[in-house]
Amino acid sequence: MKKLQKSDQLALQMRHKVYNYLLETRAWKYRSFLIYLRLFKYISFSPSRGNFLESYYTLMRYIDDIVDGDAPVPKGYKDSEEYIRSKQAFSKLLINPADEVDYLMIYCMELANKIGEDFTGETDDILSSLLFDAKRRGKYIIFPEKELLHHFHIMDVRGTIKATLKLFKEEPDKYTLLQPLGLATRIHYDLQDYESDLEAGYVNISKEDCERFGIRPDYIRDRSHPSVQAWFVHQANKGLKLINEHHENMKKADFSYLTKCTLPVVYEWPAKKFLMDVLNKRSTQSLEIKDYDEVNKQTYH
Repeated sequence: MKKLQKSDQLALQMRHKVYNYLLETRAWKYRSFLIYLRLFKYISFSPSRGNFLESYYTLMRYIDDIVDGDAPVPKGYKDSEEYIRSKQAFSKLLINPADEVDYLMIYCMELANKIGEDFTGETDDILSSLLFDAKRRGKYIIFPEKELLHHFHIMDVRGTIKATLKLFKEEPDKYTLLQPLGLATRIHYDLQDYESDLEAGYVNISKEDCERFGIRPDYIRDRSHPSVQAWFVHQANKGLKLINEHHENMKKADFSYLTKCTLPVVYEWPAKKFLMDVLNKRSTQSLEIKDYDEVNKQTYH
């Protein structure tokens, strides 16, 4: 067996540390997904691609946790914004690693090179979206819908889903067809993490939706308020419509069997189940609005 270099040992130690941290703190949320990550290396018949997926996910999950406040900002950085800027700069050069996270990032990019892929652009997209969160953390800023959609698109479609397609040996440009699924997934996360996001100072209700539903700033922190409940129902319906749109888009492109099997398990089914639960719990309240807007279909590049 080939002996691991010290840098690889540090990278794998970091991956193991993040895995354990996720299971210890939020097993209910991540256990199934982490199992899917490890299964991928077997069903894809590619240990290198499986190792990349495990490593890349844990890398981005850890950085995201620092931004959200689920993990402490490492020593030497005044806040999460400075930390993200540092990691974004490092991702472009990959020289002079300063900590285990840097070694894990190098390890990921070496695996990517081994499988003939380049994830530099996707990494920058994801980190740019995380920087947006770091800059708004604790400020309770209500953003216009266009700005929120732009950053959600960068994170959930152009970043995460495009990287997934590359990993599955799909044509990366197909990511535009998966935009509805990415946005439905974002709605799932926004509703599921509503309280924890507010604790971190994030408001994911757009300025337009606040006006549409009569949500005043002092209502936002009360999930049980009728206006906020109406927004939840609106978003759940929007997410389900996006999933239906995703089904139509899947008919327009020739995706591999692996992709067709993985997307529902990892993205679609969890989102659909949660969104249906939202509607079922609130079905007796009959919350409707007459001026329901169709989801914004503009694609940001």
